[in-house]
Amino acid sequence: MKLEQQEKLNRREVDSVEEKESSFVSYSQRHNNIVESGSEAIKKYLFESVNDEKRSLLLCLDRYLDPYFGYNLSFFDEIILLLQEQLYQEQDKDIIEDVFQLITDYSKGQLDYLAERIDKLDPHYLADALYAIGITYNKKYLPLLFSYENHGDPNVRRVAQDALKELSRI
Repeated sequence: MKLEQQEKLNRREVDSVEEKESSFVSYSQRHNNIVESGSEAIKKYLFESVNDEKRSLLLCLDRYLDPYFGYNLSFFDEIILLLQEQLYQEQDKDIIEDVFQLITDYSKGQLDYLAERIDKLDPHYLADALYAIGITYNKKYLPLLFSYENHGDPNVRRVAQDALKELSRI
């Protein structure tokens, strides 16, 4: 793998729309060790760390969850559950967006924790949650998606309707 590609995997540039600044998120061997220690170590680190460190660990998780790298973590499902729980504990919007990205990219059809508590989620993230649930392609979420099909927020309504269309095709 080219050095440039490896650097891209270990670091991503983040543009803040509101602040018009760029910052870099990277991870180190320490973050790898935390992930390799298991879901409890990940949970503890996310609970105790400052935001920059949380984002570094989430970037590291991206590598470990991506099937391309072949890690096949025995605690994969525990991580997906932990990430769903993090959505309800976290206040930082960048971290919440990072968590949604991981859930959207890597959940394997099961987002029960999110689906069962969607009404407790910050309304700002409702469309993201419905999108993540919709792309699980799990028909058990149809009733939930139907309940948002006529939502007052046009973005939420569109995401729910798009998910319902996709699910009707399978």
